[in-house]
Amino acid sequence: MIMLRLTQTEDFKTINSSCSTKEQVQKASENFMKRIITLCDAEDNAISLFRILRYTRFRLQTLQEKYLMDGEGKNVLELLSVIDTELELLKVRMQGLLPALPVKPAKKLRWTGKATDLVELLYALDTCDCINNGEIGVEELADALSEIFGVEIKNCYNVYMNIKRRKDDSRTYFLDELREKLNKRMVESDLKGGKFKKR
Repeated sequence: MIMLRLTQTEDFKTINSSCSTKEQVQKASENFMKRIITLCDAEDNAISLFRILRYTRFRLQTLQEKYLMDGEGKNVLELLSVIDTELELLKVRMQGLLPALPVKPAKKLRWTGKATDLVELLYALDTCDCINNGEIGVEELADALSEIFGVEIKNCYNVYMNIKRRKDDSRTYFLDELREKLNKRMVESDLKGGKFKKR
């Protein structure tokens, strides 16, 4: 469900966990705040965004009550303040007082390879820190690739663990195939005077 988009993140789980230390909660809260703002800047579906923010606010309110009983709650209070601000901005935008976010073009790309290959690519991109200078989590990256390629990436971590269990010398089957085929393409292009015919 789309309304769970923020509350299913690792940052929220850390904030919600009674096993987390104060330092872990502080760090997770900072990351979660950035995640909220990034989502609000990127999401052009006002109704979906409203549902996500309202549900997240409800969950944070419940957390605030728990933290206040323990004499804490500053981090959750700050997150609630950020969500309230974004809800106000969303309200203003829906009333037409702020320019609407540009409408995204219809999806034209579709992932037709294996789901495992996409997860392998995802973790490679995350490992190389080549998107947002690495300041993006696996879950956010999975959401982005899902949207770009029109496919839902499920059980990302479990798929990654299966990739790690491969017994061959190289466990990155898809990345190896990419490297091999791209090198072959460049060789063929050189032989044909810089031209390459895909089919």
